[in-house]
Amino acid sequence: MQKRCEKTLCIMSIWIAVSLAMLVNLTHVGEVRAQNPLLLEDKTTPAPWGEWGFSITPYAWFAAQSSDVGGEKLRQSFNDLASITNLGFQGRLLARWRWLTLAVDYTYADQSSATDIGVAAIDMALKQHILDMKLGGIIYDTRTSKQDGGVGVWIGAGARYWDNDVDITVTIRPILPGGSETVIPENTGQSWWDPVLGLGLHFPVTPTIGFLVQATGGGFGIGSASDYVWDAEFAALFRLSRRFLLSAGYRQFKYDRTDDDIRQTVTVTGPFIGLSVGFF
Repeated sequence: MQKRCEKTLCIMSIWIAVSLAMLVNLTHVGEVRAQNPLLLEDKTTPAPWGEWGFSITPYAWFAAQSSDVGGEKLRQSFNDLASITNLGFQGRLLARWRWLTLAVDYTYADQSSATDIGVAAIDMALKQHILDMKLGGIIYDTRTSKQDGGVGVWIGAGARYWDNDVDITVTIRPILPGGSETVIPENTGQSWWDPVLGLGLHFPVTPTIGFLVQATGGGFGIGSASDYVWDAEFAALFRLSRRFLLSAGYRQFKYDRTDDDIRQTVTVTGPFIGLSVGFF
């Protein structure tokens, strides 16, 4: 127990030190104008309006899921997940003020399924919220003013919140005629915060086409956080107009955690497409 506490304190210290070092570095690049492609920034806009901007990006992730829980393996394709999803939404918000950026990624899913096993019917309903928030800024930028070369690098630190609310109803039908059904309702759920660090790289090729690589890592087993969580994506960017940007790529995230001595490892992977609308 003592060793685990010492390990946790050590990891927390490292994470805090990295975050502080990042912010110190950002103060030295305060005059750099972030050219983040998702902000759809107009470089000709005069100050003070040219110092801020934000974009909203609804997107669809055609993902499959792999879950290992307590030694049991569950595999679900995109079609499997789509068939049990009643409502889903995924979107991003990216805001900039001078060199400082705030990135928010939100996922909501409302799913339900029904399974018959012998005389028992199992109805399950899941409502899931995932909220990722990072504060950071650009640390390196060699992109041209025409956005036809170079690379932009930005980093961020923050937290990812998970909330899974599950309602399970087990109905046991009578074996003999005239018997009564037995209904067993149960509500369970999980919620936790994972500290995370993020990295993004933008590679413009032409003023209308570029590439984006983003990665997030965290958890570190701090408190109730996951043992680890990581999220990576690669996307091609197509600027449709001054305020609209189409992104299409591939994303994968994975987390590993233990609750009540039950270990669970979840991997979600698949292609995605999104449309960014910029305001500046």
